[in-house]
Amino acid sequence: MRRPWKELIAEIVERLPQRFELRDILKYEPQLGIAYPDNKHIGAKIRQTLQLLRDHGSIVFEGHGKYAKSATTVLYSPLIDFTLGAGFVARTQIARIVLETWAEYNLFCLACESDRLIRLGANTPVADFECGVCASRYQLKGKDGRFGAVIPGAAYVPMIDAIRADRCPTYILLEYDRRFSTVVFGSAIRGSSITEDRIVRRKPLKSTAKRAGWIGCNLRIEGLPRVAVVEPHIVEPSRARSEWASG
Repeated sequence: MRRPWKELIAEIVERLPQRFELRDILKYEPQLGIAYPDNKHIGAKIRQTLQLLRDHGSIVFEGHGKYAKSATTVLYSPLIDFTLGAGFVARTQIARIVLETWAEYNLFCLACESDRLIRLGANTPVADFECGVCASRYQLKGKDGRFGAVIPGAAYVPMIDAIRADRCPTYILLEYDRRFSTVVFGSAIRGSSITEDRIVRRKPLKSTAKRAGWIGCNLRIEGLPRVAVVEPHIVEPSRARSEWASG
């Protein structure tokens, strides 16, 4: 299986000095060409990937082909800004907007050293976030209070397809307290541990519904191993990654 471009370029950047130039990356073009022999535009792909790493915050573009590694330190805050959901009526929509925004600033990748996750488009099947370095995907679920044995899943068919294709994302479960606008606990469930027998098909939405005929699902999570990411302070990323790697 080929490694993602973002992961390969991020590793090359890691080997370089604090400040580097595009030509320093282009020296690796032959090596990347071996990894992707069908790609006839390696140089263009390198430039595109550097833009992604820049948008992710991993590097800074200084102009004229010069770059610098980002020195930004990610600071954790448990506070949720519910004013971001002021334009919505449904509590589920409000919770989704404010928690996804919170996650962009506070969550980190468990599969690599990246300290940020990138929010995916609203219609992306199954996943909500992606790591900008290793491309690992995450699905975010939030609850005002504690989660029970069952959580709402995504659309039924895409969920089943993802499980069968071994691309089910990591689930991040955030338990928050709306009274104090804070995230209290958070844990991660490995996507590979979610099997078809844990997916419960829901009834299609009624003909009067906005998404008439849409079929969702529920996910039974009892007994699945978890790794803590918030408890209630942010868990040290190195500790969480160590537990994740050994799980």
